[in-house]
Amino acid sequence: MRLHDLLPLSFNALVSNNGRTALTMLGIIISVASVILMISVGQAAERYLLSQVASFGSDLVFIANGRGDETRGGPPSLLTKQTLTVKDYKKLKGLSWPTSVNATIITRDLVSFGGTDVLTQVSGSAPDEVTVFNEVVTRGRAVSTEDIESHARVVVLGSKIAVKLFGEENPIGRIVKVSKQPFRVIGVLGSAGTRFFADADEQITVPFTTSLDLYHKERLNFLAIKTGNVRPEEAKNLVRTALRETHNIENPDGDLAKDDFRVASQEDAIKNADTIGSILQILLGSIASISLVVAGIGIMNITYVTVTERTREIGLRKAVGARTGDILGQFLSEAILLTATAGLVGIVLGIILAWGAIQIILQFQSGWTFAIPWPGAAIGFCVSAAIGVIFGYFPARRAAHQNPIKALRYE
Repeated sequence: MRLHDLLPLSFNALVSNNGRTALTMLGIIISVASVILMISVGQAAERYLLSQVASFGSDLVFIANGRGDETRGGPPSLLTKQTLTVKDYKKLKGLSWPTSVNATIITRDLVSFGGTDVLTQVSGSAPDEVTVFNEVVTRGRAVSTEDIESHARVVVLGSKIAVKLFGEENPIGRIVKVSKQPFRVIGVLGSAGTRFFADADEQITVPFTTSLDLYHKERLNFLAIKTGNVRPEEAKNLVRTALRETHNIENPDGDLAKDDFRVASQEDAIKNADTIGSILQILLGSIASISLVVAGIGIMNITYVTVTERTREIGLRKAVGARTGDILGQFLSEAILLTATAGLVGIVLGIILAWGAIQIILQFQSGWTFAIPWPGAAIGFCVSAAIGVIFGYFPARRAAHQNPIKALRYE
């Protein structure tokens, strides 16, 4: 039987039992849509990770708490044992080659003004924060060296915090309360987007020495430097040498496992983010693919039922001359047509759901982007068609090998 004869026959057979066809397609549609959704969100997460770690330029090096042989990039978890001190900051600040050195302490606290309380991230930082993280001060000024030395009670507001507390008013010179202590507003930052997976526009900045006093801390969360003309790998070694002195670490062989601090460049962070993104996509895609197998088993079962119901039809066709290959081809083409159509519908639904998921994420965190996962769509369609072949073959084979006499007598 030729292809142009098979397709109309298969289409009519599926349409004649549209309720069962729709329910059978539903499993494939949901499965393919899940695969597209998972792959799309996984790719968006990978792009977001890469954009976060690459947004500050290739000449940025982080010094974080933790063992030196850890390879993850970016700032550390706050649960890691804190070993960095102000002495480390001063040591790096005194080196000749860095163009900028920043110290950071991260805390969450309430900032209040005029009866309005906002829970926010309080970033204790140094004057070089604006150059390290490419910030723009739109009103007033940033934290100065004098503020650091005098432990000044001054604060720079993120753009969203400024609007929440003061609306359209100029906040410069006004007094706000941080942890119930009065702070004078000296500046407002322009929109900075996300930084380290948090909204930088929703945070406030105070001198890191003031933050140490306010929260009774002695350690820094992390340091960051701009390496200038020094290559990142060379800069990492220079930083390790300097901090081993301040930490009294005897490490002539350069064994990173002996260090109680971790140094990582943006290149390290990008490599790790890329690896994490790839693993995330594989994991999510694998989980969603399980549903395709389940849907395939459902198709096989329903096709077996269909073969049983159409036993007399099969016997009649064989009696008038239909060959085994013709019967096999008809039932296989029905399965392939059903799954391929369901795959196309699933791809469209998955793209719509993925777009919607990204829009929802953007309501809580900026920086995510949507892109149609064409490779994933192609894989989803091919897999759905393959399921029609694989899971449709055995019922089709059973139909093709029916004895025509017994099939005609079947009730």
